[in-house]
Amino acid sequence: MIKKVFTIPDMECSNCVMHLEGIEDELPGIRRIKGSYVQQKLDVEFDETKVSEKQIIDAIIELGYTVK
Repeated sequence: MIKKVFTIPDMECSNCVMHLEGIEDELPGIRRIKGSYVQQKLDVEFDETKVSEKQIIDAIIELGYTVK
């Protein structure tokens, strides 16, 4: 398992958090995902044999958010 923190500068409200946390349902291999709009961070724990960091970043971008 890998734990990664993504900075999402345009995550501004609880709806954004819920939207981003929904990635867990779309990508196999994500074990845990937790967002904070106050910190503009998305903590993701995932199985690197099932999903890559790039796939997670691509899913975030596809939802219309910026990843730093």
